[in-house]
Amino acid sequence: MGYREDSCAAVVQGLEAAGIQYFVHVPDSFGAAVIAHFDASDQVRSFPVAKEEEGIGIAAGLAMTGKRGVLFYQDTGLGNSIGALTTYAAAYHVPILLLAIRRGGFGEFNAANFLFSEGAVDMVDTMGIKAFTLDYKVPLDQWPGAIKQAYDYAHMTHRPIIVFLNLKD
Repeated sequence: MGYREDSCAAVVQGLEAAGIQYFVHVPDSFGAAVIAHFDASDQVRSFPVAKEEEGIGIAAGLAMTGKRGVLFYQDTGLGNSIGALTTYAAAYHVPILLLAIRRGGFGEFNAANFLFSEGAVDMVDTMGIKAFTLDYKVPLDQWPGAIKQAYDYAHMTHRPIIVFLNLKD
């Protein structure tokens, strides 16, 4: 398998280890293998949302009712969800794990993604939201544990947390 397939498999392993029940996602070709896995799962309910802030609302509702969910989207969609993330999830201490697929940078083919994506990590830091990145610097065998720890951390601290994922070959 290639890097993208292996990294997507590691993401799936991490989410399964976290025991998620709901996989909320904005459709995405880079994370298609993760989406397809949960779409086919009998254990996890998977459903797409049209916009990132809609996903924040649904993931927050799941968390507030004791359900185990995750939101999966591209970091370019972070701009659409800033209001929901800062004025709702962070302000009201809602434990949400967001997995944001990195765009821009090396290997990017869509010029429109560079402008927003390259500043996404700094923007999240400025908002005071805990985030970290899983990319080629972190061995893939450590990704599942890191994703589970991120899920647990969000729930322990009652805060949203974002894990930026580099799924590019």
